[in-house]
Amino acid sequence: MNTNKAGNVFTAGVFDLFHAGHMESIIKILDSFPDQNLIVGVATDKYTESFKRTPIQSCLDRIKTIETIFKSNKRVTVIEDPLETYVENYKQWFYEKYSITDHCQGTDFDENPKVYEYIKSVNGFHVMGRSSLMSTTELINKLTPSHAIKLGGDTNFNIKLGNIVIKKVVHGDINFIDDAYTQLLERKLFGITSYQRFDNIVLLPYIEGSVTAQITAKEIVDLSEKINRSGLKPTISILNVFKKYDYSPDGGLYKDLLNDIKYVSHGDMAYTNIVKGQNGLVPIDWEFLCYSVRYWDLGCFFASLYIYKHADCIEITEKLSEIPDKRLATLATMLLCDYWIAWSISTNYDFFSKELKELRSYLSNILKGLN
Repeated sequence: MNTNKAGNVFTAGVFDLFHAGHMESIIKILDSFPDQNLIVGVATDKYTESFKRTPIQSCLDRIKTIETIFKSNKRVTVIEDPLETYVENYKQWFYEKYSITDHCQGTDFDENPKVYEYIKSVNGFHVMGRSSLMSTTELINKLTPSHAIKLGGDTNFNIKLGNIVIKKVVHGDINFIDDAYTQLLERKLFGITSYQRFDNIVLLPYIEGSVTAQITAKEIVDLSEKINRSGLKPTISILNVFKKYDYSPDGGLYKDLLNDIKYVSHGDMAYTNIVKGQNGLVPIDWEFLCYSVRYWDLGCFFASLYIYKHADCIEITEKLSEIPDKRLATLATMLLCDYWIAWSISTNYDFFSKELKELRSYLSNILKGLN
């Protein structure tokens, strides 16, 4: 053992979700031992689980994080800590292998009095004191709060818990939901980085942003095109959705639309299913991903503006005038109204049928002037 204190200094920790408290502790050791190099031991997943909890980051990720942070500091070396369980202690061979003469920790380890037995015997152990900054436990508690927040929703029940949305599916079809979210997860599209379902309970990542009706028709058309070009391949068409809810569209009136069911659509793009955030518009609630008619998503958006009183019939007509093919967009909105009315009957859930009939009647008169 090197007794002239010319060797290295060592410290160990889990270093999960590396934060300012970890940085403060390491800098304190470097400042306290200016003539020695520091070896940082990162606890393995097995060791951490033996007394604490399953780390959020793997041991390799935690090692890489510290190595990256101290990449330009030649005094710092990062290794995997040798202890496998909390009942073990640091042996003489370990200190000699790495030429360690000093071992620093924030506090002593009360759970295992013998863990630092050898290094204490040669007067090489130093208690540095705990950091006054936020701990990893406090950070985790902030990231995963215990209180739940009820979110809005037209027909389903949604709860936000931390960064997770817990959705209770009331009226949607489980097969439709699995199909849509499996594809979104595989491609990591539109913020879907995880998806789990337990019976009719679905767990989804929370999309940061706000739900607002202050969205232009052009933004909706652009978003619809983005979805259409996304590479998603629905396993159902809008006709499957119609059939599920006992709706048979007027084949004569909607002939031009129904002859062209090839557009990949969100399927339920009411403004209440769009989050506006730093990265633009992100659709949520993908239960009805399908091949549909052109302007189907736009029709959903327009109808939602009307039923929630964000636009009257005249304003909806003005917004339709911004669309290159106003006639087709008007037809798509009428088709959407007819479907939602039929959906209300099929589910015994009156979803603004009075308002939808008003809008549909008004658009029907507009359509006559376009033919």
